[in-house]
Formats: sequence, C-alpha cells, structure tokens
Amino acid sequence: MRLIPRFIPRLHNILGLLVGGQVLLWIVSGLFFTVFPIEQIRGEHLRTEAPATLTLPAGGLAPIDGLVGADVATVRLKPFLGSAVYETETAAGKALFDAATGVPLSPLDEGWARSVAEASWAGDGALTSLTLIDAAPREAGRGQGRAMWRADFNGHDTATFWIDPQAGDITAVRTGLWRTYDLLWGLHIMDWTNRETFTSWWMKLAAFLSLVLTLAGIWLVVLRVRRGKILR
Repeated sequence: MRLIPRFIPRLHNILGLLVGGQVLLWIVSGLFFTVFPIEQIRGEHLRTEAPATLTLPAGGLAPIDGLVGADVATVRLKPFLGSAVYETETAAGKALFDAATGVPLSPLDEGWARSVAEASWAGDGALTSLTLIDAAPREAGRGQGRAMWRADFNGHDTATFWIDPQAGDITAVRTGLWRTYDLLWGLHIMDWTNRETFTSWWMKLAAFLSLVLTLAGIWLVVLRVRRGKILR
C-alpha cells in the first residue's frame, strides 16, 4: 500500500506528458465549436436561397421523351437562374436541360458557372476568380473527386463557392472560419486526414489515458485534502 502514494503521482506526471497536449487540444477546439454557430461556419449567410417560384417558358415546355431513357431514374422541373430547366438523374449523376428547348446545359461552361456564382452570392465582395478543377478536394463536400467549378470571392467577405457543373448547385461554401473549424475538428477527433472517423484506436487510447489521468488527479487532490495540504 505504501507504493501507491509514490506510484500515483508518477503516473499522473507521465500521463500528463503523454496526453496533456491532446487534452488541451480538446478543450481549445471544444471552446471554438461553442463560440461560432455552425450556420456561420458553413457560410450560410453568404449565399442566397434558390427561388421557390417557377417561371414556365411562354412557348410551353419541351417534351421529355428525348430525355427519358432506361438509365434515367427521375426527371423533375426546377427553377434555374430565372428560368425553368429539366433535371435528370441517373446512376452517373445529374444533368440539366433547357425546359423550353430540351437543349442540354450540363456540364455548365464558364459563363453559366459565373452566373450561378454571382446569383448565389449574398456577401460583401466580388467574384475574383473562376476555375474548373478536374478533381475537387475534400472541401468541395459532396463534389469531392469530381470536376467542379471553384468560384473565389474577395472583399469585406471572403469565401469559396464550389459549383457542380452537372446539376448547377452550390455543393459547399468555404471560408477561413470553416477551414479553421475543419483543422480543429480533425485534431479534436484525432483523424488528421479525412476528418471523419472518431472511433479510431488513437482516439480510444487517448480517451482512456485521459480518464486515468483525471482519476489520478482526483486521487491526489483527495490525498492532499486528507493531509490538510490542499492550499500548500
């Protein structure tokens, strides 16, 4: 029993060196997550909502017979930049067609992509660059690994819009705040590359050692209280 009072302080010190840095990262990142609303991190205030009303072409809708094939799962009519388009969906992805003529719009060229970016921008700044990325990075959200338009805005507000050239949608809005959040999230869950897995053995081991560190610290506090040395 006499070995325990000697062992616990040493254990506490060793664990403090091993996992103290990670515990500090948990605290700092957790504080960051509580300070900034997730809507602000996602940049929702920097983009406009798509119009709910649908304006039909004056000459009527083009027949969808030529758009529907064996591989087409769905066809729907939706508003797009003030007009109506057909959106088809297959196993390979989505595509847009002019609802008045049936002419395909996908993949969107630079002019269409610029119109989508500027129509969706609600921040204080201007579009400064528009680039087609052949294989979009992870920050493009659901567009990762596919060809995507990257639209960069600069001014009082700075942000990057990732635009799907097939569906004409904004797949992600990324800001410096989001990139800081993303970095801290990876450090928080100890998944430094994909930022997705929080059940890794690294995480489990760090959590277990942190629990032991905490229990050892509580034991030391109780011991000092019993000895009347809590303030010494």
